Amino acid sequence: MIDTPHTLAVRRSLRRFLDEYAGRLGGRTGAEVVCGVSGGGDSVALAAACVHAGLQVTTVTVDHGLQDASAQVAEDAARACAGVGARATTVRVQVTGTGEAGARVARYRALGEYADGRPVFVAHTADDDAEGLLLSLARGSGTGSLAGLREVAEEHPVVDAGAAWLGRPLLGVSRADTLGSCAELGLPVWHDPHNESPEILRSRVRNELLPLAREILGDRVGEALARSARMLRQDADLLDALAAEVLQDVPGDAGDSALPVDAVAGRAAPLRRRVLRRWLGGAAGPLTSRHLDALDALVADWHGQGGVAVPYPTSTMGDTRRLVVRRRRTDTGSKLVLEQEDRTP
Repeated sequence: MIDTPHTLAVRRSLRRFLDEYAGRLGGRTGAEVVCGVSGGGDSVALAAACVHAGLQVTTVTVDHGLQDASAQVAEDAARACAGVGARATTVRVQVTGTGEAGARVARYRALGEYADGRPVFVAHTADDDAEGLLLSLARGSGTGSLAGLREVAEEHPVVDAGAAWLGRPLLGVSRADTLGSCAELGLPVWHDPHNESPEILRSRVRNELLPLAREILGDRVGEALARSARMLRQDADLLDALAAEVLQDVPGDAGDSALPVDAVAGRAAPLRRRVLRRWLGGAAGPLTSRHLDALDALVADWHGQGGVAVPYPTSTMGDTRRLVVRRRRTDTGSKLVLEQEDRTP
């Protein structure tokens, strides 16, 4: 078989990834990996490329049971992966909650449990970075949200569930390359109807906004957006590393410790916000820019204002109590403390 351009692009992206992270895999060939395969072009192309590269590939297709004929879709995806030489399996999961978030949680849990100490590869592409950047810009997000996906992640639900780490080897190629590779190799592809739904914002960005941007700004605008996302990832990772250094000398965590104001006050604003977010960690729920602005004011614009209410890490605490960060004066100087308050009159 003569290689063709899209397949070469996919294999080149994977080869560069394997060269970069060979130490994690114990070498470029023969390593055991688990590939999450939905049956779509991205994941099927990834599985085929991994087999071609000499990896010992197990593909896992998760059947969420949320669409008609989902079991058949999963079986077809497994059959396609087995056809290229992978060890293919399907896993049925029970999704709790509504929307894509619940399905994502169930999917990553299943992948991590099945991996059981092996790395998991998923097939995000440069298009996912471009779409994510546009969505985050529309929300007015900061660098952390604008940043592109990490090629390797060790803090991720799939790792919490049992995988060694998560890898994204195809961030250097486009969705056109993965679909093109499947066509070149004669591999069947499932087209998820959710990806065409006008009710899903990401789908509208993919099918309406990006095509319009290409028409106005040129065919390579997607590549440019993905490149910007990668550069923002580098900036965000640097700020996170600096924030971790700031907190190294602060004992404990937000649940049982106070944060000395002097440890943060002299830092630049972007670093202060990173330190505050990291200090709160899992003791608080997701923080918005509004939360962070108010928390930062306790440090950099203190004029006696009251505490800042922050979300609980889960929604199980009810409405009678709330979490509040306050600035307190102590014998050793001003500190930020996280407290619970009763909200009942």
